[in-house]
Formats: sequence, C-alpha cells, structure tokens
Amino acid sequence: MMNLDFTKPRKNQILSPWQVTGLTDGEGGFNCTILNTGTRLTGKTVKLEFKVTQKSHSEGILLELKEFFGCGSVVIDNRKTDTKKYHVTSLSDILNKVIPHFDSYPCLTSKHLNYRDWKQISILMERKEHLTIKGIENIIKLASKKNKQRSFEDKFNYCNSFLGIERLNGEIITNYDLPANWVQTYLTGESMFYVYVSEKKSRGKTYQGCDPSLELGQNNHDVAILLSLKKFFDGGYIKPKYNYMSLSECQNSRSVNRFIFRNTASIIEFVDKYPMLTRKNLDYIDWKQIVELKNMGAHKTVEGLTLIKNIISRMNSRRLFGLSP
Repeated sequence: MMNLDFTKPRKNQILSPWQVTGLTDGEGGFNCTILNTGTRLTGKTVKLEFKVTQKSHSEGILLELKEFFGCGSVVIDNRKTDTKKYHVTSLSDILNKVIPHFDSYPCLTSKHLNYRDWKQISILMERKEHLTIKGIENIIKLASKKNKQRSFEDKFNYCNSFLGIERLNGEIITNYDLPANWVQTYLTGESMFYVYVSEKKSRGKTYQGCDPSLELGQNNHDVAILLSLKKFFDGGYIKPKYNYMSLSECQNSRSVNRFIFRNTASIIEFVDKYPMLTRKNLDYIDWKQIVELKNMGAHKTVEGLTLIKNIISRMNSRRLFGLSP
C-alpha cells in the first residue's frame, strides 16, 4: 500500500548511502558555531553540527536518517517555518559516523567545500587544538570561508572540475554520471512538479495549452549540477542560456539557474521507480494524474480543464497539511 503519511519512517525500508548524500546536497548543512564564553585559555567554545531539515509534515525521512547513522536526534528547527531537523552534534559521532559516510559518498554540489573545512575543524577538535589560541585562530579562519563567505569563483571552479564540465561537439556537458539514488533524493528536496495552463496561439489559431514539467532551481555557481541532470535524463534545458564554462557569464546570469524537463514519460518512468520520499510524492501523484488527463485530451474540454485546474489548486505550497490525493 502506498505510503501517504510522511511524518513517520517507511516500514522495512533503509536509506541507501547515495540517498543520504542527495538529501544533504538538497537540504543539509555542515555548521560551525564559535561562541564567546570568557572561559578557558581561548575564551571561545566551538560547536559543530551536521543537519538536514524538512517541513514537519515530512519528518519521517529525518527519522530514517537517524536510523541510518545510528546517532543524533530529530528536533524542532524553526517554529515559524514549521521545520524540523535531524542533527548530530557529538564530536565522537561526527568523527566516527558522519565523516566516514561523506568521505565515501561526497556531496556533489559546492556544499562539499563546506564539508571539507568542517571536517578539518573536527580533526583539530579531536586533537584538542580548539583549546589553544593558535587552534582557535585556525578554526575561525576555516569557518569564515563557509557558505556565503566562500567566493563565487571557488564554488564555480569546484563544481566544474569535480563534475567534469567540457565542450563536446559544440555542446557544453559534464562527464560525471549521477547516481540514480542521489538524483531521487536531490529531486525530493529541490524539485517542483509544475503544470502551466494557458491559451496559446499558433499560425493564427488559439488552442488550450497544458504543459506539465519537472523543474529545479540551483544557485548559478553550481550550474554544472544542472548540466549533469540534463545528461542523466538525456533531455531538458537550462535557463537562462549562456556559456556555462565562463565564470564571468555565470556570475552575470540570474542568481538561480533552472533545469526544466518536459518529457513526461521519462519523468514518470523515473519517479515511479525512485519515488519521492517526502510529502512531495503527493504532488507527483497529482501531477501524474494531470499528465494522464492531458494524454486523453481532457484539457480540451471545459469539464476536463476544470478538473485539471482543481488538481493544480491543491499542489505544492497550496497543499494543506495531511491532505491526501
């Protein structure tokens, strides 16, 4: 029976390593907080955290992460946004459980750079260097490069190098083959199932358009991951269009680039085999129903178009908590 309650973990299911990394690339973070305590030699306290967030309606996947790592806890992350997080804060668990995983199954976005520095901080703490002035200075330096403080160029160059961006027969591609389970959970966190309904004109004639698509936005410095998705699905396009190998053109493009894929048969084939593991699966079920209605020509009738619009009205952010399809 299909799972419709995503507040609980799936029964008899265990996350695969690449599913864990895909979730982290989409919704995770490697955090370091340095507090002024006024105690000890340095007057500083260092706290590390690995976390993955979800809306509370999809808490089940966080509980599965806890089961996967065998440590950590699921707690409230932000009451205003109704989010929860799975997090690990124990240095021992970070060193012995979190780091071995991401060394073997690394993040595929520029988030890996945050992980690399975060790992180095954890090693310094294991050596007790955070208890010395020099050690704290090194940790502050490493922590200062994370997230928005890291240069655009560093993130752009890392992704292009790791994913192997190149020009082949006039087309810019990547030579990295994304793992299917990584794609599954990355889409679970980052993608949206859209349906655009509007009247269109072609050769002077007006007709009813109904265009389902799978779309995913990504910070422009990680555009190479969108090119890798284009390769994985053997289709789709990136918006906006520019020379993706050019640092300057990338910097001057929209801050968020989008991968747009409209081959509904390929999307359905993939998601039916690798389902969304959060409440987003309900959006997919609705989206798939619209595709089936379109394939029958229902969007060309008043009744069918009304039904399609009603389905759209309950998808994505408009879906009420706990609402089943």
